[in-house]
Amino acid sequence: MCQECPCTFREADPLFPGANGTRWDCEYVDHGLTSVPKQCWSLQPDVTQVFLDYNEILELHPDDFTELTNLQTLTLRENQLGVIAKGIFSGLKELKYLDLANNLIMYPPSDLWNLRQLVYLDLSNNQLLDSSLFNISNLVNLQVLDLHLNQLTDIPSGSLVPLEGLLKFHIYWNQFVLLPDMSQNIFLEEVLVNGNALLTFPKYVFGPLLKPMTYHIVDNPAYDIWGTMLLALPDRSHIKMGNDVSVWVEDQSQSDELLAKDWLVQDGLSETIDLSTLIRICGEEKPQNDRIPPC
Repeated sequence: MCQECPCTFREADPLFPGANGTRWDCEYVDHGLTSVPKQCWSLQPDVTQVFLDYNEILELHPDDFTELTNLQTLTLRENQLGVIAKGIFSGLKELKYLDLANNLIMYPPSDLWNLRQLVYLDLSNNQLLDSSLFNISNLVNLQVLDLHLNQLTDIPSGSLVPLEGLLKFHIYWNQFVLLPDMSQNIFLEEVLVNGNALLTFPKYVFGPLLKPMTYHIVDNPAYDIWGTMLLALPDRSHIKMGNDVSVWVEDQSQSDELLAKDWLVQDGLSETIDLSTLIRICGEEKPQNDRIPPC
């Protein structure tokens, strides 16, 4: 078994889905695997977890995981994946956790978007350019979606609306020019959109959020934002934004409402910002540096 299979068979990791089963541990294999070790799967095909992180795997073939019908966790972060064959995920009906971060992926296969049991999807730090074929809205059980450090300018309209249980949405360090609709995602706890190309923020972004939220919008070229966008954040939320941003309100009453919030507001260096110095009242404030206020 050890001569033929480079992986180690163990009890499942309790921190990941499939914790009551078993796993193949194929991380940090000597000299780095360059392909999926399919010879292992027939030895223990009922595993619920497979960890293939920190190898040199270049591509995934349609039959690489066909035997693993009970798989709930699959991680392939820190490989050299550039090609993922269509159909590779079609038999993984129980998959809940998929980590493909830190690879070279440009085009995820279409069957990825049919993994309706997924609660966690990480495609961060890849080479994603075009989201037009992303069917994110089909992943109705998703709780964590991480797309940060790619070259995306958007995701399809309405992608997040059916994701009622979404907790974390990360798109920082991309090239987004518009924020997606998050008005239906009331369980959100973390939204990181810093380091994009957002010139404007909508007046209203969130619905009636139920928990304090971490919201990072720093390092975008938008210098004017609506106070109403921030007012949706519950007390004890953590906001990171530029210390040169103007926060526009409609009247003094709305300004008072903002200042009564129990938030931690910081800049990109984690220095505390005095929100009162950034508030501007529509009709009473002159634009700064030829900037046109949103009201």
